[in-house]
Amino acid sequence: MRFQYRFLLPLLIALLISKTGLAQSLPCYLIKGVLIDSATSKAIEFATISILDDQQQVVALTYSDESGIFKSTDIKTGSYFLHLSFVGYRQKRLPFKITSTTPYDFGTVRLISDVKQLDAVTVTGMKQLVEQQPGMLIYNAEKDISNLGGTAADVLRKAPILNVDAAGNVTMRGNSNLRILINGKYSGQMARNAADALNMMPAGSIKSVEVITSPSARYDAEGAAGVINIITKKGNQSTSGTIEVVGGNLEQAINPRIAINRDKWNVSSTLHLHRFRNKELASVDRTTFENGAETGKVRQEIVRDNAKPHSSGDVQIEYLADSANVFNFSVNGWLGSWPQNSEQRNSRLSPNGAIIDQFHQSVKTKAPSKGIDLNLGYTKKFKKPGEELYLMAQHNRSTDDFNYNATQRDDEQFLIYRETNDNTTHNSEWTFQGDYILPLTPSGKHALESGVKAILRNVGSDYKVQTSENGSADNLAIVPSRTDRFDYRQDVLAAYSQLKFKWSSGWALHAGARMEGTFLEGDQRDAKVHFTSSFWNFVPSATIFKKLDANNNLTLSYTKRISRPSIWDLNPNRDSQDPKNIVVGNPSLKPEEVNQVEFTYALQTNSDLFVNVSAFGRKTNNSIESIVTMDAEGVATTTKQNLASNAQYGVNFSASFSLLPDWKINSNANIRQARFKSGALGIDNKGAAWGINLNTSWKLPKNYSVQAYGDYDARSIELQGFEGAWLYYSFSAKKELPARKLTITLTTVSPFGSYRPQKQVVSSPEFYSITRNQYLMRSVKLSLNWEFGGLFKQGAGRKINNDDLKNVKTGG
Repeated sequence: MRFQYRFLLPLLIALLISKTGLAQSLPCYLIKGVLIDSATSKAIEFATISILDDQQQVVALTYSDESGIFKSTDIKTGSYFLHLSFVGYRQKRLPFKITSTTPYDFGTVRLISDVKQLDAVTVTGMKQLVEQQPGMLIYNAEKDISNLGGTAADVLRKAPILNVDAAGNVTMRGNSNLRILINGKYSGQMARNAADALNMMPAGSIKSVEVITSPSARYDAEGAAGVINIITKKGNQSTSGTIEVVGGNLEQAINPRIAINRDKWNVSSTLHLHRFRNKELASVDRTTFENGAETGKVRQEIVRDNAKPHSSGDVQIEYLADSANVFNFSVNGWLGSWPQNSEQRNSRLSPNGAIIDQFHQSVKTKAPSKGIDLNLGYTKKFKKPGEELYLMAQHNRSTDDFNYNATQRDDEQFLIYRETNDNTTHNSEWTFQGDYILPLTPSGKHALESGVKAILRNVGSDYKVQTSENGSADNLAIVPSRTDRFDYRQDVLAAYSQLKFKWSSGWALHAGARMEGTFLEGDQRDAKVHFTSSFWNFVPSATIFKKLDANNNLTLSYTKRISRPSIWDLNPNRDSQDPKNIVVGNPSLKPEEVNQVEFTYALQTNSDLFVNVSAFGRKTNNSIESIVTMDAEGVATTTKQNLASNAQYGVNFSASFSLLPDWKINSNANIRQARFKSGALGIDNKGAAWGINLNTSWKLPKNYSVQAYGDYDARSIELQGFEGAWLYYSFSAKKELPARKLTITLTTVSPFGSYRPQKQVVSSPEFYSITRNQYLMRSVKLSLNWEFGGLFKQGAGRKINNDDLKNVKTGG
């Protein structure tokens, strides 16, 4: 079954390519200019530049950069108005007409200060931290000074709707089944382990984060919670770069970046060398029951203290053959070590508290990981305005070696047991994609988007467990029942089509559907277990948008999503490094399906006021949930199963505004009600969860800035219990030395307490278990950022995006 589909997608792409021989390319039209203060001749940064047609409808929107330069491409022939606005200045409108391929250069445009409006207060422009576009919220991370010297995990922690726990795990509205993209492309690094990958990505390389709550049909259906798209910085000067050095008590990093633009070539490269320390304390108290009577107790005291050195790097090359043909190539590689060493004190007690047995366990792990992503893309523009073709090929390959050596000693320090587990996982993946946009009207406001895609995955896991035999801790013997090779193959074939309509009355409609076929095949070599499975998913989506006036709009959207189990969820290898908490995969897992409805109100003004309120409802069937079972000796075994459904509904609130011209405040809040049900397990668990964060920054004289951030999340309901509340806060101070292009940032996290507590409760009629975690959070770090050449800005060229994401600036 697997191979008969492999030639389907190349055939469909060939049909799309044949279109290129029947059409002629269309040159792009460009307008540009420089915006300055009429009195001081200083550049005006982040002014809003709107281009309106003769019906006074906005056809393009952009902002002036740090040098006051503004540009807009793909403007069709016709008559327009250029509208310029910025807080503290009088608005300006300039008529212009595009009649040829020659760029329309406005030259230097001067705005007059509106002294009466601001009562003679000096204005310093500050771009909004959060913006709204249909189907998404955008967090402008590069404007948050506290991100300097941090990682991508620090950035996502401050983005709206998202939550990041102490281990770096990301959730969206309480759901961890989400898709994380880099510049619209699938990342093998993120797919392997998002928490580790986010720590391997420097915050200084991130321009913005798109939080896409209602993905349209052109996105992969994968990711039940939604999609996160991380946009990185690129250079648009002839040569530009930066070197960032970070030193602190918990982490150290060196992050050089460089970009070179020469005629038709744009080349950029980033390197990240990072080491961070992860220390946590934990205690576990567990009680088992039989017919309501207590049968025993388990107590654990655990200390984990690990240094995790790692590195990553990427090279991106863009070649603009002409105004209608663009080629892209990128390579990203990573290498790191992620040990999970621990020291444990384990005790088993009778119901009256008498010690039955106890021992000390030491776990030493080696967890090296390496991988590479290769991307090749092509964009073709046709004679008809807005008609475009995208082709992309991608290859991902990675290897993980997770090996542990566990030893147990009694109170006299005699070695009583030893176990080793050698587990090597290989992943190889090919992706092929073609997308086509066909305008249905000369204005391009109505369009048909279609595409096809194939993903071919091969994953293998070799695992071997050895234990001490007959009580002799020195002689290890292979355990046949825990030694095997697991091979898993997954092919996904997809096709989608989407109609987009936009009317002058302010209404817009995006409606589409995606069909995805999944074909699975798996083998356990020694156990001689073979399985195959296939299924199809029909994934509709629709978004209705209404622009009430220049500042207010409403959005109603529906989407269906799925989440397929990962190799870590499926792998039958039994992880027993903690003998009282065993984790094992489930090869029989099936994908889960999610239906979501969302209603959003947004207010966004030309000044700096932004408000976004979203109400949502989400129902998950066949939900993939962690199920904990307990044996008579209090040993917990965790595995994923499709034995539950969950329903959630709630409200998200985001706001950004200025109390004073230099004082910016940004806040996000959420509240939701969750209910988990499992007829098979007899569980019906429900409850509310809420969270709020506040981010405030003040721009001081002499190029100083200060910032404070705080985030509090109340406890959240899970299938068999709940996760306790969590608090995170930080303070930052920044000094800019423009003449030397040097920025110095001092950041401290949790200065008023070394450890931050968080508990987790799991229970059933047979047991009650509470884990009290304490994470070392108090830290201080100093970041030095030196720039040379031009400043980093987002490149102007079109991106080739994986995961059915063709235009990262529109979420519908």
